[in-house]
Amino acid sequence: MRIFGKKRKKEEDSGLTLAQARESRQYDLFAALAKALMLFLLVYGALGGLLSAFGLEYNKGLCMLVLFGLALLLSAVYEAEKKWLTNLVSILLFMVYLYAAVSNYWVINSGYYAILNRIYESAREYLRVAGGVEYTLAVEETYATVTMFVIFFGMVGVILFNILLHNKCGLLRVAALTLPPYVLPLYLERPPELLYVILLFSAYMAAAALSSGTRDKMTRRIRYALPFAIALTALVVRGTAFLLPEARYGMLVPASEAKEDTRQDMARLAQYGMMALFWREGAGTGIGGGMLSRASYVMPSYETVLTVRYTPYDLQPVYLKAFTGKDYLGDRWSRAGDIPPDDGKMAGSVQSRVDSYNGDDGNGDDAAGALQGRGIMEVEKADASDEYEYIPYYTDETETRQQGNTAVYTYYPAGRVTGPVFGEISDAYLEVPSSCGSAVRKVCEEAGFTGTEEEIAAQITAYFDENYSYTMRPGFYIGNPDYISHFLLESKRGYCVHFASAAVMLLRQMGVPARYVEGYAFSYQNVVDSGTLVEGAAYEDYYDGYAPMGETALIELDIPDAYAHAWVEIYVEGKGWLVVDPTPAQTAEDDTTSFWEAFMNGNGERGPEMAQNDLGEYLESALGGISYGLLTAAVLLLAGFGIVNGARAVRERKLPGRERARLEYGRLQSYLGRKHPEYRKLRTLREQLDWMKDHGFPGIGEEQEKTLYQAYFAESADEKDCEELRRQLKKLRGRRAGQL
Repeated sequence: MRIFGKKRKKEEDSGLTLAQARESRQYDLFAALAKALMLFLLVYGALGGLLSAFGLEYNKGLCMLVLFGLALLLSAVYEAEKKWLTNLVSILLFMVYLYAAVSNYWVINSGYYAILNRIYESAREYLRVAGGVEYTLAVEETYATVTMFVIFFGMVGVILFNILLHNKCGLLRVAALTLPPYVLPLYLERPPELLYVILLFSAYMAAAALSSGTRDKMTRRIRYALPFAIALTALVVRGTAFLLPEARYGMLVPASEAKEDTRQDMARLAQYGMMALFWREGAGTGIGGGMLSRASYVMPSYETVLTVRYTPYDLQPVYLKAFTGKDYLGDRWSRAGDIPPDDGKMAGSVQSRVDSYNGDDGNGDDAAGALQGRGIMEVEKADASDEYEYIPYYTDETETRQQGNTAVYTYYPAGRVTGPVFGEISDAYLEVPSSCGSAVRKVCEEAGFTGTEEEIAAQITAYFDENYSYTMRPGFYIGNPDYISHFLLESKRGYCVHFASAAVMLLRQMGVPARYVEGYAFSYQNVVDSGTLVEGAAYEDYYDGYAPMGETALIELDIPDAYAHAWVEIYVEGKGWLVVDPTPAQTAEDDTTSFWEAFMNGNGERGPEMAQNDLGEYLESALGGISYGLLTAAVLLLAGFGIVNGARAVRERKLPGRERARLEYGRLQSYLGRKHPEYRKLRTLREQLDWMKDHGFPGIGEEQEKTLYQAYFAESADEKDCEELRRQLKKLRGRRAGQL
């Protein structure tokens, strides 16, 4: 007896034939490939377009291979409709992703900041901003770090869009997540390359074609919609670029009023980065007059405040002194006087150098002048406060003159003091107030400073460099603790004002007269990078005498407010007041912090230094072990399933056809019983078959029922018919079970 006869009508009416027809569409390899390609187009089109707009280089081949491979894996797994396989792959991907994120934290972080630096640079150039934030990179290999960031961020995109397309394919939702990377380049008039525009908008067109159907319809149609979308998009984009080139577009499209309205905010963002979002929490730079700001961070404008013309004489920084602090009052410094015993302008030290330059070292040595130099420095005020003078060290005020907005100073920078230093100093320069006394004593005891005045100053500078961090984002601190105490014992991070204030107290505690100073400072490297040569100026008109560098030339340098600085002066008997700069160089730790540390900078706490401390190393090792353990367990589990199923299949092939059909029907009963508790109450074969028909389950025709009854109750049954029945029952249970 044959279950399926030759009559056409019987085949069309049979529920088993219907199940077979539907089954032929269940796993569509080409649909999985098309879906993977669509995921790739969305993610790589968005990321690649952003990077191409700003000219960033990275390993495009590797990124494409990884992202498309991941998209293909996810699409193939989801197309199989195996929940256990989907869950297993999702867990493994999550563990691998997390392990990669932790183990490559600084690489990914540096790639992120390299991209930000390029965007900020382009924005400042377009908006004509003088200067701005630039992040130091922990890993300098930009090509490699950007590649890692694209892979890392692209994996997130592939996983996200796979879930989105699997549940509901909506064009608006897809565009809302992928179009924003194009907004900033277009705002800055840096359009992405056409290739990436074609990739992204091809995926948009395919999403639009698929958005109005069920998942089954999407699976069937994606194979045809995607190639058509790619071809049509390429034609439209290429045609538009040909008919409307960039020059003609600029003439036809009017300027946007909304863009002009946001220009100031965008300029601020280009200058300060994410800190611009917290504008009210920041403090500007420039001379603070001894006020100790508790703002969360410092925000320089990078506008020129002074223009200096001078002849470089050595490689040391040049300091322009504006404010001298005497008494520490907890939240500010009082201003020192200009005459002894305060001597804020160091008249005694200056006179000694003047005498040395004139050949009188106090010992009758006429050759002393060869050890001292004299220079002329012109300091022109641009946007600097008129409340202060900006005086180079060792200036003879008797020779200072004013020419409009420019002060011309005669100063004696290079050389050494060989004669007596006149004048006395105030006892206030040795006082440590009680508000910070305990913190200062604790640090001095722990550090064990000792030696001469200059040796102690050098030890304090080295101590700060080893134990404290420079940052322009020190964060707020809660309550009202002493400014210096909080810096020394709690935060251990800050900018020049913190270091200079604390260093003055440490020096005084060690018996070294010290005071706080504010002004502007610039390095020899600043001169080399930003200075311009003044043509036609004679060197001898601006400098004569001893110069460690030898003869140079007159240089003009614009001083932005970012060059504002705070430092320390110590008094050494026989030498007078000397400059000590205790602020360490800006460290990579400050400018390579993660997004969340920068975003949450108001809490005054340091974020975790992942992959660089014990916790980071522990997590990295633990996650690596877990990932490998899960992968091994998954492989063993799959191998176990394969062995068990293979052994069962071999054993069942040896059974008669009727036994195999009954086993398959029993598995179908078990599945229905798990899904529908009421099915378990049915006792007869007739009741079970009727229940299937009543609940819309693809039914079993009369011929199939007859074969099933024969397999259970007859003494014999046709082996061929029983085998065909077994195959159809297996299809009903396995491939279409999700409809029950």
